[in-house]
Amino acid sequence: MTGFVAPRTEIEWSRRAIIEVVGVLAAHAESLTLVGAHAVLLRTAGLDVPNMPTGAGDLAVTPGLVGDLPSIEAMLAEAGYEHRTTARPGLWGRSPYGAADGARSFREKIDLLAPHGLSGAASRTRRGAQALRAAHGKLAVGNALGLELAAFNRSIMTVADFADPRLSADVHVAELPALILAKGSKVGERLRQPRNGPVRDKDLGDLWRLMAVADPPEAVGVIEEFAVHPEVGPNVSQGLEWAAAALRDPVSSERAKLAFDTFVDPKDIDEVFGAWREALNRSASAVSRRALDRARNHGADVVRPQR
Repeated sequence: MTGFVAPRTEIEWSRRAIIEVVGVLAAHAESLTLVGAHAVLLRTAGLDVPNMPTGAGDLAVTPGLVGDLPSIEAMLAEAGYEHRTTARPGLWGRSPYGAADGARSFREKIDLLAPHGLSGAASRTRRGAQALRAAHGKLAVGNALGLELAAFNRSIMTVADFADPRLSADVHVAELPALILAKGSKVGERLRQPRNGPVRDKDLGDLWRLMAVADPPEAVGVIEEFAVHPEVGPNVSQGLEWAAAALRDPVSSERAKLAFDTFVDPKDIDEVFGAWREALNRSASAVSRRALDRARNHGADVVRPQR
C-alpha cells in the first residue's frame, strides 16, 4: 500500500495481510473469522507478556455463509495474491521475495481455512473445502480440525495495523472458548498423531495465554453447549478430548515455560494449566457419558473416544 508505513517484521506483515485480505474479501465478510495467533493476541491484550512472533494470518471461512459469487480465488488473484503452494489449499501470499536459502517466499501471508466439520471434506486427510470448490476453486480454501466452534463463538473487533495505526479493519474474531478449543485440539491431535505436524513451544504458550484470561467454568460451558450441536457436535467433542489430553501430558507445562522463558513465573503456568486440566477432564468425561447415553437410547453402536 502506498502512502503508509511499510511493515518490517513478520508479525507486522501478517497483521497487514489480515487487514488487506479482509478488505479484498469484503463481499464475503460475514463468513470470515480471525483465528490463530493474531486472534490470540487480540483476546489476551491485557496480559503483560511479550507478543510471540507469527508469520501468517489465519482466517476461518464458514462455507454456509459464503455466496457463490464473487469467486474468492478470482478476487485474491486480482488483488495480486497467489498460491504459496499447490500442495495445500488455502495458503496465499503477496509481495514475493527471495529468501536467504534461495527459495521464493512472501511478505504477506494469509491462510484461509474452513472448519473441517463444515467444509464438506469426506475425510480428515482431505485438505480442501469441498463445499466451496465448485464456486471458488479447489485451492482457494483449505480446512482444519478444531475451528468448528469459531464459526459460532465470535464477535466483531477492530484489528489495527502494527506498522501504521491509520490502517484497520473490523472483522469477526473467535472468542476465548473457540480459541482454547482450536489451540488445545491442535496440540492434542499432534501429540497423538505427530505425522500431522510438530507441536511447537509457541503453541503451548498461546494456549496458556488464552487460559490465563478465561474463566474455566464459563468457557467450558460454551464448549459443552456446542458438543451437542447438530452440525459440529462430534468435532467439538473430539476437540475437547484432544485439548484435555494436551494438558494431561506433563511436558505441555514445561514447553509453555520454555515459550515464555523468564517473562512468566513458572508457578503461574502450572497453576493455570492445573485448573484447566481439571475443568477439561471433567467436561470431556461428562460429554462422553452423555454421548454414550444417547447412543444407548437410540440403539446405536457405541464408539468410545480414544485416550
